[in-house]
Amino acid sequence: MPSLSPAPLSNDEIAAYDDLLQTLSARAELPLSVEGLDGFSAALITAPRLVMPGEYFPVLFGENGMGVFQDEAELGLFMTCFNRRWNEIAVALNAPVENLADPKAYAPLILDWDAILESLPKAEAQAMKAQGLPAYAELWAAGFLLVVEHWEDDWALPEDSKDEIFVDSCLDPFYTLITPEADWTADERKLKRDEHVANAIWSTYDLREFWRDRGYAPRTPIRKQPEPGRNDLCPCGSGKKFKKCCGAGGDTVH
Repeated sequence: MPSLSPAPLSNDEIAAYDDLLQTLSARAELPLSVEGLDGFSAALITAPRLVMPGEYFPVLFGENGMGVFQDEAELGLFMTCFNRRWNEIAVALNAPVENLADPKAYAPLILDWDAILESLPKAEAQAMKAQGLPAYAELWAAGFLLVVEHWEDDWALPEDSKDEIFVDSCLDPFYTLITPEADWTADERKLKRDEHVANAIWSTYDLREFWRDRGYAPRTPIRKQPEPGRNDLCPCGSGKKFKKCCGAGGDTVH
């Protein structure tokens, strides 16, 4: 089985990854993008317990599960990109950083819609504008909150406790980012959008440390789970043999 490259995804690899996710969106129940999956992965790494792929892939792909992949090439590309980016995020969130300009700091993969529109034919760009585009970091925040809300029991704390108030305050920037700016409160309008993004990034660090201090979150950001045999059923729930499913995309490191 090929080893998983520790190198960060290149711009070309990110573009290929996003193209694949757009293709998969037509077969899944949720729209998929590198930005949304970045928030989704960051929340899983930050979460109070280790959620396994067999739990979270069905949330991403819906009833079709891993059946959204038409062939092993698609599956292999997805698993390689997903796992490499997961490791990048985990390493960043485990690094001691004092400011977000630090090269070691977590930098979400946020889509640059202006650049995307400029690269498209004029008619296609105008059509996309007419349909409405997500705001800056909206998809990232939505991906993060998908985890929080789907596994809300994991994130639940005693009502009105200091811990609940702290967690809620950490999540506030994410909810601000998914709210239309016209509906922002007076306090939210005191900050620019990129400042809310920065606060949300810091929240990923704060939440991870919060759960770790309380013995919830895994102590190691990167861990390799015991793999099933090549002829065993894949733990993702696809019904396929491991070697024909997740095992086809290289080592899965979480």
